[in-house]
Amino acid sequence: LRTAFYDESNYLYCFAYALVAYLSLLFYFLTCYVDPGYVPYKRVPDWTGAIPAESDDDNEGEEQQTFANSNQYLRKCLLCNIEQPLRSHHCDFCNRCVLKYDHHCPYLETCIGEHNHRYFWYFLLTTDILIIWSMMLCSRSFVPFSDWSSWLHINKFRLFAMHVLIIALGATTILFCIHSYFALTNSTTWERVSRHRITYLNRLPDEDLNPFHQGYCHNFFCSFLCHRIKEQQWDVVYRKRVEEHVTLNM
Repeated sequence: LRTAFYDESNYLYCFAYALVAYLSLLFYFLTCYVDPGYVPYKRVPDWTGAIPAESDDDNEGEEQQTFANSNQYLRKCLLCNIEQPLRSHHCDFCNRCVLKYDHHCPYLETCIGEHNHRYFWYFLLTTDILIIWSMMLCSRSFVPFSDWSSWLHINKFRLFAMHVLIIALGATTILFCIHSYFALTNSTTWERVSRHRITYLNRLPDEDLNPFHQGYCHNFFCSFLCHRIKEQQWDVVYRKRVEEHVTLNM
């Protein structure tokens, strides 16, 4: 850092690096402290006339209810005693139901859901840029020596820093690629891992059908580039997509 910031006296370069570091830290705190999409407790429907059906995922506290003389399925969380919107899931760590649940991140100590998933993606993106930039700076700081023993002795801390950066880059890049794919396909970690246990997915006419796919550009834009004011109506998207699939395969 000394070589890049002081010896070269490139203040614009310093500002750009500091800005990326600031953005990475900003998105970290936004991911941690923004409501991930907790389903409000006031969302309690009238369960009169409802009959229990088989559990639709891997959480024993969730069950599906269907109203008599109706094809409408409602998912009830027995732990929160509320109606779960489509794609929501009860997190055992937070003890709350989360909209468009992706996963619970133990390192951030929060759930990744509909309201903070975009910030998580931005955090991964800016962190990747920051790590790559830091690796470039670190590589330029190595002190040249003619013999290996002297070189290793002088540069041992730089080598350690470079190894840490490489490991961190591998982890964040893998996560960034995975969540970029989820953004493009409008899917989540939970739905990918537990598809065979989720009723609204394992009962589809085609096991490879993604009922929430609305086109790659639309998916990406709605996932990370726009801010929704109202809760996304995934049941409408689901019903339309399934009907289109059935019509095309008739």
